[in-house]
Amino acid sequence: MPSFELDAAVATWRQTYAHRDVFSPDDLDELENHLRDHFEARCAAGSSPEAAFADARRHVGDGLHTALEYDKVRWSKAYRERRLLPLLSSESVMLKNYLLIAFRVFWKRKGYVALNAVGLALGMAASLLILQHVSTERSYDAFHEHAGDTYRVQYNAYKDGRLEYESAVSFPKIGPAMQDDFPEVEAFARLFPHYGGAVITQGDRSFKEADVFQADSTFFDLFSYPLLVGNPNTVLNRPNTAVLSAATAQKYFGTASPIGERITVSGGWEYEVTGVAESPEASHLQFDVLLSFQTLVNEWGDNVNTSWGWYDFYNYIRVRPGTDPALLAAKLPGFIDTHGGENASERTEFLLQPLRSIHLESDIMYEMQINGSATAVQFLGIIALFILGIAWVNYINLSTARATERAREIGVRKVLGAAKGQLIRQFLMESVLMNALAAVLALGLMVLLLPVFSGLVGAEVSYAFFQDVRFWGIFGALFAIGSLLAGVYPAFALSAYRPVQVLKGAFSRSAKGLLLRRGLVVMQFAISFALIAGTLVVFQQLRYMQQQDLGIDTEQLLIVEGPSVIANDSLFNAQQSAFKDVMLQQAEIRGVTASMSIPGTIIYWTNEARNPVTDARSVVYQMGVDYDYLDVYGHELLAGRTFSPDFGLEENALIINETMRERLGFDSPEAALSQTVIRGGDTLNVVGVVADYHQLGLKQAYEPVGFLLRPNSRSYYTLRVQSADLAATMAYVGQQYEAFFPGNPYTRYFLDAHFNAQYERDQQFGQAFSFFALLAIVVACLGLFGLSLFTVAQRTKEIGVRKVMGATLGQVVVLLMRDIVALVLIGSLIAAPVIWVTMHDWLDGFAFRIDLGGLVFLVAALLTLLLALATVSYQSLRAARSNPVDALRYE
Repeated sequence: MPSFELDAAVATWRQTYAHRDVFSPDDLDELENHLRDHFEARCAAGSSPEAAFADARRHVGDGLHTALEYDKVRWSKAYRERRLLPLLSSESVMLKNYLLIAFRVFWKRKGYVALNAVGLALGMAASLLILQHVSTERSYDAFHEHAGDTYRVQYNAYKDGRLEYESAVSFPKIGPAMQDDFPEVEAFARLFPHYGGAVITQGDRSFKEADVFQADSTFFDLFSYPLLVGNPNTVLNRPNTAVLSAATAQKYFGTASPIGERITVSGGWEYEVTGVAESPEASHLQFDVLLSFQTLVNEWGDNVNTSWGWYDFYNYIRVRPGTDPALLAAKLPGFIDTHGGENASERTEFLLQPLRSIHLESDIMYEMQINGSATAVQFLGIIALFILGIAWVNYINLSTARATERAREIGVRKVLGAAKGQLIRQFLMESVLMNALAAVLALGLMVLLLPVFSGLVGAEVSYAFFQDVRFWGIFGALFAIGSLLAGVYPAFALSAYRPVQVLKGAFSRSAKGLLLRRGLVVMQFAISFALIAGTLVVFQQLRYMQQQDLGIDTEQLLIVEGPSVIANDSLFNAQQSAFKDVMLQQAEIRGVTASMSIPGTIIYWTNEARNPVTDARSVVYQMGVDYDYLDVYGHELLAGRTFSPDFGLEENALIINETMRERLGFDSPEAALSQTVIRGGDTLNVVGVVADYHQLGLKQAYEPVGFLLRPNSRSYYTLRVQSADLAATMAYVGQQYEAFFPGNPYTRYFLDAHFNAQYERDQQFGQAFSFFALLAIVVACLGLFGLSLFTVAQRTKEIGVRKVMGATLGQVVVLLMRDIVALVLIGSLIAAPVIWVTMHDWLDGFAFRIDLGGLVFLVAALLTLLLALATVSYQSLRAARSNPVDALRYE
């Protein structure tokens, strides 16, 4: 096109805007330069001069009209100063203007808005659910009025400087003695548990209650359980009085008042109901029935108050406000020597456990229930922050990456005089609106995900937290922080460039902007790698625990809880023997045994055992069993023999496991045979040695166990069944059980399920960890997908040139994906040491654990890479298959 024709066309174009008193001459010069640049680029791409000018005019004109239409005011500085400054000083007008622009931008970029809104909503919903769970876990026992001044006394036993065991139960004398000896101790309360629960009978109805305790009269002075009926100062101060939980009272008495009614515990003592109390779920101490402690004293003597060595009692103390627990704890060694004898503190240690710490930080012998895990809660909290952080990073990445799309708008608005502060406020307004949209979606997602979440964490999470002011405080804080963090950088970055640079897309080629986006993507890949590796380790450990050889055969073992209500003690042995005979008459039942404990439960019968020759000592966990126990459970006999009726009632015969043999200093299983062991005042004879087995889960080391012959054991009956119709077999067992032991509820379960219940908390943690790890990865992939759209768009011309020059489909795909591979490798290398240390610490909580090898990290890196490549592959293939002519005409 001749130059004079172009100049004429440009002159005509200038006249179109010059007469409108909108643009200064400098503004028009700037826009004209941009018009000519675009014209030349079109001509170089092969367009005719007429078409090139028409396209350049539309390009600049669209930007001008967009700016004028969006702003609804003329932005020249002179015009603003002369006519519009008073109007634009109105905050309401400016706010309306920002909102209008933001809504129009959102409507024009629906795909971008959807990606950001969904990512932010998933991040907010998941984070809020996790934080709500974390808040609940950390709120345990917070409802007690004096929670900050209340402690449980932990009892640790040592032998030759070695820690033998840590116990939540201790001696009954501790509470009264501490109150007498220490002015800091204001009150105490003791609890004596009915191990294995108790059968509560009221009228003609009987139920097996799991959590039954004898409790001091001061119980409701230390603990703030809401007492619905009764006087907290008197409900337990008389012998043979009882307080029921609200659920237990409802079960026995319905809506009628239980006060004054009488219940019988395990067919023995009778109690009068004097109160009904709530037992909140957020407490480490759950109870069904509380029985007066004075009843024990009356029945068993004052030894219940004064014993030092009988460790079956939970001791709680409340100290006076302002007491330094460390100073009080420093006095305990002297206290132990005073009451336990000289140098007793070398064998015994007392620790003060803060009441609020028990649920998450205590995992010792004789816990009242399976407590939570501070580590698990911390992991979930970190995942919550990861998910939210990834969602915010996505917004920043997508906002800055699409700067080239908004370059024309930004450049024209700055040419027309828009101030940097106005642009910053505009982008912040868009961030606020985006986060507001995501917040609304997040609330909907929370409602939908709440049942799933409850199943994952193993706790019923109700919708009641929507009524909690704290929840809305956290919700508002996340919204405000998200709006600010996700909007500040794009706002300042996009508004900081000079008009010519922005109009020419200089920001898209900014090394600083590119480095930031790559850094944020690396961070996402590092988080994804860490979460994938962590999930693999957690599930490997859980599978290892479930598949590990336990040293016994737990398959097809039906457990029936033994009778607590016995009509006639003198006839019980014959009754039990007859029951076993009837069971063995059934072809589906291959074996029956009675015992005081079963695998998967704590052995409460403990003593110190001593080798009289070497004086080697060890605590021994004693299991009372009948003749058939070792055979039914499939214990491996290493030396000696099992119990047999051929040898009569061998009450002093002892069978030990390998750990017990080692602790007592016997060189081999054979060397232990016929040796004597002193236990308390009894002399026992070793008749057999069995291989170690897992009495509890793999989180605990092998325990020193001794088996004693007690044919009248009645805590549990174990039946080895082999039946095609287990339901019919269990029903038959129930009929016979109720016939032989009337008044006792028929409670049964299979041992493998009972044993694996020990891992329930770990399994729930694994499920929750995996679910939210997957969610975090999904949010990261959403951002990566959106970013790939803009990355491919920016390289459209480059792709076209390469294809014209002969590049193959594969070469183009590799070109687009190789950066992703590098970023994944960098992220994996950054995260690997962190996750290695973290998972090592987690695995250290298991006595039996997997080896943390390098394979899991290699697999995690490959999975991260595959996810990343799968996310960007569609756009990469689409760009690689595009027509190079279209690509060259793109700009």
